[in-house]
Amino acid sequence: MRLVKYILLFLLTLLLGLYIFMPKTALYYKAEEYLKSKSVVVGNEEIESNLLRFKLQHAVVYYQGADLARIEEVQIKPFILANSAILKSIEPLGIAKKFGNLRVERLELKESIFKPFYIKLYATGSFGKADGYIDLKSHLVHIDLREPKDIGAIKKLLKKGEEGWYYESKF
Repeated sequence: MRLVKYILLFLLTLLLGLYIFMPKTALYYKAEEYLKSKSVVVGNEEIESNLLRFKLQHAVVYYQGADLARIEEVQIKPFILANSAILKSIEPLGIAKKFGNLRVERLELKESIFKPFYIKLYATGSFGKADGYIDLKSHLVHIDLREPKDIGAIKKLLKKGEEGWYYESKF
């Protein structure tokens, strides 16, 4: 019984050490490199990293050289069993403004090692409240609008279902 306690204590200490000393900034630069290969560039960001989280501020997202969005703050919390990212104050720029002034106040993404190819999302913004998922295996994005507000500009992208408006797309 004592041996089991020591093994569990060792594993817990190892996991905690891995989490605290994880090279969060290096992982961000690796992700940025991957995005660049897909013609997506994140620029003008201020990076802040500490023991428990990673934070970007004032980031501008470019797609194929065109301004796409300005994101006031991104908090990434890379836990061992579940990861989350919270994006605050997303404002469309350039070509993205053709969908109207669709502003996202808060977007939360959650991923778990138990479903590694499935990302849950929750959002609030000028469109109301929404939740959905991104299925990386089947390349599907599904977003349900729970409390739609001003959807006039994006109504042509939405479909009407039994439970209300939703967006669904393959990528």
